[in-house]
Amino acid sequence: MLRVSASVRATTPADLDAVAALNDAAFGTPDEARITRQLHKDGDSLVSLVAEDEEGRLIGHIEFFRILVNGKDVAAGLGPMCAAPDEQRRGIGYALIKAGMPQVEQIGRQLVFVLGHPGYYPRFGFNPAVAARYDAPWSGEAFMAIELFETAPRSGTLTYPAAFMDAE
Repeated sequence: MLRVSASVRATTPADLDAVAALNDAAFGTPDEARITRQLHKDGDSLVSLVAEDEEGRLIGHIEFFRILVNGKDVAAGLGPMCAAPDEQRRGIGYALIKAGMPQVEQIGRQLVFVLGHPGYYPRFGFNPAVAARYDAPWSGEAFMAIELFETAPRSGTLTYPAAFMDAE
C-alpha cells in the first residue's frame, strides 16, 4: 500500500541520470546504477518503471531484465529496485512491484527471479524453493523466484545479462 503521494510510470531515456543518482543514494555504491545503465544500453531491460512525487521528483525505480533458461529467453529478473532514502518504508517498492509484475507477465515472461531480502519478497509470491531448482550465479534464501505460467521450465541453467557478470 502506497503511503506517499506518488505516481508510477515507464522510465524514459531522459530519466537515466536521475535513476542512477537514486540508486547511488539508496544503495550507497555506484554498482546498481552501472547495472541499470548497462541493461538499458545492451537491450536487456524488459520493464523499467519509476515512481515520482507530486513535484515530479523521482523517488523510486524498479528494473526487470531478461534472463535465459537453458538458452531460451523466457524469464525475467527483478532488480535493482530502490526508493529514495527519505521515502523508504512508505510503500514505493510495493507499488513498483505491483505495477511491474503484470507488465512482465503480459510480455510473456514465465518466471521472475530476485536476489533480495527474504523477509520482503515472499509477500509477492517469491519463494527460495522455486529458485533452488535452477543453476544460477546465486543461491540461498535471498535467491527467490515465482512462476507466472504453468508452462514455465521447472529447472535449468540461468544466464544473466553481461551487466551482472561485469559486476563481479
